[in-house]
Amino acid sequence: MAPMSHIRSIPTRLAPGALAASLLLFAGPALAAKPAPPLDPSAPLTEVARSASRVWNGVVVLPDERMILQFPAWTGTPGPALTLRDTDGTQHPYPDAGWNDAATADAAHRFVAVEGLHLTDDGSLWVLDSGIATDGQPAAPGGTKLVRIDTRTGAVVRAYPIDPAVLHPGSYLSGVRIGRNHAFIGDSGVPGLIVIDLGHDGSPVTQRRLLDRHASLTARRPITVGGQVLRDRAGHAAIINVNQLEISPDGEWLYYQPASGPLYRIGTELLTDTSITDVELDDGTTLWYNTPPLGGMAVGRDGTLYFDDVSTGSIFRFTAGRVYQRIVVDPRLHWPANPYVTADGKLYVPVAQLDRTPPLDQGQLDVHWPLAMYRVDVGALPPPVR
Repeated sequence: MAPMSHIRSIPTRLAPGALAASLLLFAGPALAAKPAPPLDPSAPLTEVARSASRVWNGVVVLPDERMILQFPAWTGTPGPALTLRDTDGTQHPYPDAGWNDAATADAAHRFVAVEGLHLTDDGSLWVLDSGIATDGQPAAPGGTKLVRIDTRTGAVVRAYPIDPAVLHPGSYLSGVRIGRNHAFIGDSGVPGLIVIDLGHDGSPVTQRRLLDRHASLTARRPITVGGQVLRDRAGHAAIINVNQLEISPDGEWLYYQPASGPLYRIGTELLTDTSITDVELDDGTTLWYNTPPLGGMAVGRDGTLYFDDVSTGSIFRFTAGRVYQRIVVDPRLHWPANPYVTADGKLYVPVAQLDRTPPLDQGQLDVHWPLAMYRVDVGALPPPVR
């Protein structure tokens, strides 16, 4: 999620085939989902953490149940960009105070504005930093980067500066997933995908910009919460281009969407093959489901996709066989944000109330404290019956 100067970015041109893709945005899902009845009653929510004064919008849960929490810089609640929450509730800047010190002049070695987390099976936490902490300001020199942290030691392994050549004026990076030894990053400011070949055995890292200003990445409708259209600081309808990404457990598919939907997918083989043409990439995008506005999505080890619906304060899923089921509807889920699914089937969902922060509430901060983090035992839910 980006500051408002980038949230309202609208592309001035579209990639080949984009007009047809844009028409699909309102044509419904490309593939029919098999609906299952919603859970009745909803799956129970267990509160596992609270934030009394800062807005979080993402979480990663380590195998020992400690949590790494993401706090966006643009919400008007300053403090460490990342914190590690111990099982007793104690929090520490993560990976250390230096990486979270806003007074540090060298933006290449501190977090400016964290906009995405992805924990891979080898224990690496991949942290996307947009480098832009203040609405309307350019990126801090060296601040736009991808950082790899070894969660087993707490050490920063490497920082990957984002090549300015793959960005545009107005670019704002938001959302990251790792697969096939590549990083896939969304540009929410000027719609596009940044694909980084992470290299092998010290080989050079290459970066490419793909699907530049493609309609599948471009917001074409407003964001609604409780039936109300969200407004930016100037009172305009808030528009957020691609900022939701997820990758299948086998690394074969990348799912993505603007905040308001709908959901597309593309094969990662197309994104990583440098011989693929723009036309072939365009043909490879598939409208997967006409999703509502999302606060985040996550995938389980079995391939089940979980979605946080901010328009209704609910969570729904697509299980094997593309079966749709709404599993939680609860008024406490006021803007459920980027969730995380553990290997043993626990879904962690931070409530963010982002519609009550200045970029999405006409410049006002009206969060109702405290914010809560909930857990849903999705591994214990019965399979949906159609």
